[in-house]
Amino acid sequence: MNTRTKDPVYIIIPVHNRKAITLKCLETLSQNGDLHRYHVVVVDDGSTDGTSDAIHSLYPEVTVLNGDGNLWWTGAIKKGMEYAYNQNAQYIIWLNDDCYPQKGSIDQLLDLCQSNPKLIVGGQSLDPDTLEPSYGGIIRNNYLIKEIHTQEKTIVDCDGLNGNLVCFSRQVINTIGYPNYQIFPHYHGDTTYTNLAKRKGYQVIIFGEAIALCKNDHPQVCWLLPERPLLNYWQDYFKIKSASYWKAEINYYKAILGSSGIIIYLYQKIIKFWIFVLIGTIIPLKFRQQFKKN
Repeated sequence: MNTRTKDPVYIIIPVHNRKAITLKCLETLSQNGDLHRYHVVVVDDGSTDGTSDAIHSLYPEVTVLNGDGNLWWTGAIKKGMEYAYNQNAQYIIWLNDDCYPQKGSIDQLLDLCQSNPKLIVGGQSLDPDTLEPSYGGIIRNNYLIKEIHTQEKTIVDCDGLNGNLVCFSRQVINTIGYPNYQIFPHYHGDTTYTNLAKRKGYQVIIFGEAIALCKNDHPQVCWLLPERPLLNYWQDYFKIKSASYWKAEINYYKAILGSSGIIIYLYQKIIKFWIFVLIGTIIPLKFRQQFKKN
């Protein structure tokens, strides 16, 4: 199909050195008809595994934008959004390359967004092995930030969306600009951006009809019986690629919970962590295992 006949909808996929995963995502879009119906933009942030060459060869209709390896997720999404906006995109869809929308899911998201320009709609991701919810959104619950999901054929309001599969109109960019890649280079750029939009008057929802398969690669850690040495987790606090990267996470807590979020972050993520380090040091493993069983 000639790209000039495509709908003014741009699917933006940030990638880095996951060629097989990226190609599977594009294959899914092709099989669903989305690749031919909508514009697809892959932002390849400095991959060295031949990702861009493979895309050019197998999917020449896909636009590839290149980064230098320092865009991370939020910078790549921003770059793709800027390109789409300048191409007169009316709707933008965020899609992670390890997230595989089921047939019709993207159409479902678009139908809702087109019915109300003040909507930002996220799909519900399910683990492909268990079909349990993996990614959806977040809600503010008193002084906590909690994950939230929805059931099939239902809609739930939330305070922010995971960026795995999200659709919104051009109007959102007109209102709040682009995600803040400087404060949130890799994680939390999605939830804070959609949360900011909510605070500016948009309704943020998860739509249970729009299903994608996406493995949960951030399982909850059992601090009594961690899979790695606890000090390895502490090192993650200083890695941009980690969900625990402290500079992004403390600002995430502040963005969602207000100024009190800084205190809550320090308690939830720093003080409690070192309490578990102390417990792991003074309580033998067999007693911790018994405690977990009980």
